[in-house]
Amino acid sequence: MLEGVPVLLSFAPADALWAQWIRGALQAAGHTVEMLPAGTGFAHRIASALAGADPVIILVSAEHRASHSDWSAVPVSTGLTVLRLDSCPVPPALRAADCESLHDLDEEEALEILMAAVGGPQSPFSRTP
Repeated sequence: MLEGVPVLLSFAPADALWAQWIRGALQAAGHTVEMLPAGTGFAHRIASALAGADPVIILVSAEHRASHSDWSAVPVSTGLTVLRLDSCPVPPALRAADCESLHDLDEEEALEILMAAVGGPQSPFSRTP
């Protein structure tokens, strides 16, 4: 089987269970996932990843402690998806990104949004050599 599209997944440490579920779903769909807990320099790592062609998913919740300057360092570009985990608002610097909410969704609905964010499940037949 060919290796799927690499995805960078950034999350607040308090949202690690969500991140693990998302990683598992993406891996089951054939993607590779790099986990990036929010911390020193995480916004710059996201910016570097967005300079390439691979998708980046940022999980936001009321538990996320990133500052306005952290979010301002993240370029809003193609490939960036912001997923809300609760009813918290999306940080102003990220509002122009593709933003979706997983809050109050069932597993099937959440998986549909997640797969749309990364371009769908990967298979050996879905990529050209």
